[in-house]
Amino acid sequence: MKSVLDGTDLILSMGGAALGFSTGCKVSTTTETGERVTKEASSGKWKEKFVKSFSESITADGCVLTDGDSEIPTYDQLKDMMLAGTPIEASYSLREGDKRTGKTEGGYKGKYIITSLELDGQAGDDAKYSVSLENSGKVEKIGTGLTSPSTGDV
Repeated sequence: MKSVLDGTDLILSMGGAALGFSTGCKVSTTTETGERVTKEASSGKWKEKFVKSFSESITADGCVLTDGDSEIPTYDQLKDMMLAGTPIEASYSLREGDKRTGKTEGGYKGKYIITSLELDGQAGDDAKYSVSLENSGKVEKIGTGLTSPSTGDV
């Protein structure tokens, strides 16, 4: 039996701490390609493509905490990370059992720059934030990535 990843179990961590009260996370990995037109290829009118570079962006949102700590970053801590202007360690992985943190032996990690941080406070509703990150260097697979290790069951 195959199992589908529950979006609730995708955990984003920044600066070593999982985001608290997170409501969403989206990871976009893209490839920039180039074209190579040679005399051989042009006779068939088909373009030849090659990979120039990879990039990754992450967007996440959640409820704003006013009493977070080093284990649960607050809006203020995210803002401090952004305004420092330096890449931070970020990772995304599956939830560790019933904990709020991600597994350390699987997922993806790299250095990212916070490119956007939005704060939205509507009357009568929870204040929310949205944060966007872009990679600064290589993104590496940790262990089996987002795939659970095989248990031998078929």
